[in-house]
Amino acid sequence: MTAGYVGAVVLLPPLLGLLLPACSPGEAISDGEPLLDGGQVAPSPPLAQPERVRFVVMGDTGAGNGPQARNAQAMRDFCAAKADEHGPGCDFMVLPGDLFYYQGVTGPDDPQVGPKYAEPYGDLGFPVYAALGNHEYADPPFDRERARGMLALAAARDELVLPGPWYRFDAGPARFLVLDTHAVLMGWSDAEQQAWLEAQLAEPWGGPTVVVAHHPFLSNGKHGIAGEYEGSSALPYASGKRVRALYDTLCGRVDLMVGGHDHNRQWLEPHCGIELVVSGAGSKTAPLKGRGAPTLFEEDRERGFAWFELTADQLTGLMVDERGRVDFERTVTLSDRAGR
Repeated sequence: MTAGYVGAVVLLPPLLGLLLPACSPGEAISDGEPLLDGGQVAPSPPLAQPERVRFVVMGDTGAGNGPQARNAQAMRDFCAAKADEHGPGCDFMVLPGDLFYYQGVTGPDDPQVGPKYAEPYGDLGFPVYAALGNHEYADPPFDRERARGMLALAAARDELVLPGPWYRFDAGPARFLVLDTHAVLMGWSDAEQQAWLEAQLAEPWGGPTVVVAHHPFLSNGKHGIAGEYEGSSALPYASGKRVRALYDTLCGRVDLMVGGHDHNRQWLEPHCGIELVVSGAGSKTAPLKGRGAPTLFEEDRERGFAWFELTADQLTGLMVDERGRVDFERTVTLSDRAGR
């Protein structure tokens, strides 16, 4: 058997998991029932000043390794240092998916919960708003019961907020729409989430709108650009065509989109009126691949996180590495943007 043939055999099962995803008997892949009903409204975080909100975004955290612990400590120190007359340095944390590599969790008593979540983030002193990532559904073949386990974990913890697969919360001047993009990618709930998004965006809202989603809209990482994930538009599920169709409807309607999936840090050039940030270096890094997406900042060697401050008409964001150093800063006047 040649080396190339061996490589093909090793890679075939994960690839088939995306081309031919597992589903329950008699269920159509394209129009199956969603995992659980989404569209919940989560409680708002407590704020010192209602006109201002500060938060950190750190995705793809679930390795339970030393670098994750160091990055978590850097975030704690940074939040403490950012406290001032306006209030705490961080009002909450956003974890945009992949909290548990590689098979998700079975529930609150899963032994992974301690090292991968509770120890680094369970006592931050502020809420943690989470999104489901692909690894919350395990590795191919995907297991939707594992996502139920993640929801059960959140229900059992006071600080961890994940009331459903997709949901909304308001924080001071900003509205946050949290998506389950793995379920969109697989065709399990793309229509339901699209209808929910349309309803949310149709509601009057005078401040900034932030979308939280595991899979990126644009990225120069390994996974890359929605509709061409993994560098190909031909793969029926893995390419993310359904994700791209949903994201395209956000153009000109939201201000900021944050996520992970690619294990690096990127601030893309604004695309169709949206600030796009990839913050997927919570526990490990992966090289940039040069997918052709224009960036203002990109870095693939340091773990780190993103920090944001939002008011009704201004967004300030920092890209911070695992040593607490600010690598990039951007301020955007939102009232100058189209549609505001």
